[in-house]
Amino acid sequence: MQKVTNKLEEFFWLFLFINPFLDIGNGLFIMVMEGLYDRTWEQINLAFTPSLLIRMTVLVLLGLYLLLSWDKRALLTIVPIGVVWALSVAGQIFWPMDQFSPFTDLQYIARFGYNLVVLFVYWRVFQHKKLSRERLLHQINRVITFSLAVLSTSILVAYAAGMGYTTYADRFGLRGTRGFFYSGNDITAVLMVLLPVCICTFLLLDRKKCGIVRYIYQVYTPAATIATLCLIGTKTAFAAVGVACGGLLGYSLYLLIAKKQKTPLIRLVIMALACLILLGILALFSGNLFADISSSLNNTGNIARREGVTTALLSGRQNKLGEAFQDFREGGVYKWLFGITRGSQKAIIEMDVFEVLFYYGLVGAVFMLWPYLKLGFGFVLKFIKERTMVAFAVFCSLGLCAVYLVMAGHILFSVTSGFYFSFMLLYGKLLYADNFKKEEI
Repeated sequence: MQKVTNKLEEFFWLFLFINPFLDIGNGLFIMVMEGLYDRTWEQINLAFTPSLLIRMTVLVLLGLYLLLSWDKRALLTIVPIGVVWALSVAGQIFWPMDQFSPFTDLQYIARFGYNLVVLFVYWRVFQHKKLSRERLLHQINRVITFSLAVLSTSILVAYAAGMGYTTYADRFGLRGTRGFFYSGNDITAVLMVLLPVCICTFLLLDRKKCGIVRYIYQVYTPAATIATLCLIGTKTAFAAVGVACGGLLGYSLYLLIAKKQKTPLIRLVIMALACLILLGILALFSGNLFADISSSLNNTGNIARREGVTTALLSGRQNKLGEAFQDFREGGVYKWLFGITRGSQKAIIEMDVFEVLFYYGLVGAVFMLWPYLKLGFGFVLKFIKERTMVAFAVFCSLGLCAVYLVMAGHILFSVTSGFYFSFMLLYGKLLYADNFKKEEI
């Protein structure tokens, strides 16, 4: 049994490097299918994508690992959530609504389960690595930098080649680019959660211990990620750039003034120049690049003037929120406690916190959000006492995600961004763990 768990841990570590390629391949698959059938992906209406199949297979392996290692804390967290989900589905049997799709509901809770199980499994993987905390953090920084390099480069190359999807195709026209990623919000969330730590890794890089190739790689990755977020052009993408760069600029100025450390500030300037160079090179392939970025940046203001501030900030999600809330309010005591289910709704709200509350009820919200709240607030309390630059970068990442969970969703129920959100929560716990080999989630 121990040999099996050891092999699984090796695979889970390798999976960190495989993960960035899944959604790129998935987007290419969807693009090919749309070309073959001459239809949109929604019209083709396949139940699964290759990426989801692979990740659900990984979910089975994650579950098997927890059973083999008999992680009681994980099981005591996951089993009640499964019971709540079963009770929410039972509510559709006894008090049915106009429609209900069991498959849609199962798929949605499976995505949540995937991200939740990642928390428990990867903490064990970190504990069982024969590395010190400092060395383990170094390895994790490598994973973060590699992931961002792959993801951002794929979008930049697609843009230069004139390929991929636009971020928006709505009543205001075609705007932004998301490469081969099917969901612009998903890829934005991934880049958003990893960017601050990637920038910090470059700012704190020991120049004496790295060659010129690695130095270029370390400056290219955050610069490319910033350029990518500008090309994606969503409100959240620009907010991520502003918070990550502005926050670390402020911290670098503090280090310069209080501790006479000028290296982080100089490296921020180098990173900014690298980003401008990248955008300049891309402008050679598209003369409208800077105009497109400016248009995306100004678009929120234009929508606010035409359709109101609420629509500009929430992109119309308030309408879906209102419809789901009405179903929830009219559902009665049972559905207030256990929810109206995802399968009863035509479309998701795209606001994670409200989805948890309305789809799985008050009881579901308590059990489902508790692990995230525990880790998140645990990190914040320790951060208040000891505010290192790395911890500040993690604080920026988690703060962005906290806002995103309320306003835009696409994290807790996304197997793409949710994976990295869980990963960053573990990173924050690892930073302050006195003896991480023995501590529990």
